[in-house]
Amino acid sequence: MLKKPALWAVITGCAVNFVLFLTKLYIGIASNSLSIYCDSVNNLGDTFACGFALLGIALSLKLGENEGERAQSLASFVINIFITVCGLYFIYNGLDRVFYPLPVSYFLRYALVITATIFVKILLGIMFYFANKKYPCAVLKALLLDSFLDCFITLFIVIGLFLVNKLGIAIDGWFAIICGGIITVCAIKNIIDESKFLIINKR
Repeated sequence: MLKKPALWAVITGCAVNFVLFLTKLYIGIASNSLSIYCDSVNNLGDTFACGFALLGIALSLKLGENEGERAQSLASFVINIFITVCGLYFIYNGLDRVFYPLPVSYFLRYALVITATIFVKILLGIMFYFANKKYPCAVLKALLLDSFLDCFITLFIVIGLFLVNKLGIAIDGWFAIICGGIITVCAIKNIIDESKFLIINKR
């Protein structure tokens, strides 16, 4: 019974992240902002991550405690691989934008919508926190940390939009590189931790 909150939390996370992906994708394309576009791809990665988390928890329901924990750890490992790919994608596209800059269109309504998504991610992180309290597992912890990390990244992007408006300089390429670097480093650290557990059964 304790696993039901975890299942519902992951299903909700999957749906919310997909809506955020579509919202940010539209704004990223409409404003020609690479950082927002990359953030939308990050949310798509989070959607797939929630899917793998759901699979990991579902497997743990059918397996014993030890095998179930390893299934969750494997799901967390795959989640962080997705996150790493997203981070590297940010860096690649950021470098491309730095060398070949394009104008970014600033609209207050876009900035407000992107700001609202920060609060959505905070609520999602709180939901994962309480689900993890009831049913502690590696996948929920990974999704929890990713949600709050995304909040800071999106806040960073909003600041970038503000600077584009005030300075008239398209600096979203640099913002994409910085955000990608943060995401990649955190994800690789988690991959190493989960690898240790999968190989030597020790975190």
